Amino acid sequence: MLERLLKREGLAIAAGTMLLYTSVYFFERGYCTHLNIPLDYIEISIPTIANDVMYSLFLIFPIAVISMVIMIAGERNEYKGRYAFSPFYCWLVYTVVFFYFMEHTWGNAFTSFFLGGLFFMQITPTEKKEDKPSLIKIYHSSFVRVIMGMFLLSTTFVIYGNSFAAKTSFDTYTQNGKKFALLKVYGENVFMQEIVDGKRVSEITYFNSKNMSGMALNSN
Repeated sequence: MLERLLKREGLAIAAGTMLLYTSVYFFERGYCTHLNIPLDYIEISIPTIANDVMYSLFLIFPIAVISMVIMIAGERNEYKGRYAFSPFYCWLVYTVVFFYFMEHTWGNAFTSFFLGGLFFMQITPTEKKEDKPSLIKIYHSSFVRVIMGMFLLSTTFVIYGNSFAAKTSFDTYTQNGKKFALLKVYGENVFMQEIVDGKRVSEITYFNSKNMSGMALNSN
């Protein structure tokens, strides 16, 4: 009994760790894509994970809590009457919350609605049938759900990272009379954009953290 429990806990921890690293990577990928930072420089470190988790809580927490409350209420009422639409309500929750963090365009509205539909497919309980399905059908159904779940996870965090980069404000530094906006730091790799006439130029300026002596942080 103890061995089975430990195996299940170990599997849950492994799955949770994988999802965490995957979410952070795709968030960083979306962030870097928007700012034209080379994707090969992405590093998943403890500070990166901590920051991205903190940023992502604003998206994940309302979706998770509201959906959980809706689905628990639906299960207690055996998904009868209005509770039969519980997964659909979660679809709307995902769509509205995700769209809130994006630029409000028709294209993004459609994207949010589509991803909400994938979320709906993930949380919709399977129908109970009298005839026991074959193992092939069970594995096929599980495989399809996993693929859809991974697509939902990756697309959600790439888009969220992209939207976050578009809305965030950056610390500014001055060196040799030039002003730079700090975009991202990966280990010793520092990525900045020069600010000219109050606007960031499109080119990315790369620094090694060891060679940044004399760079002063500007107070906002």
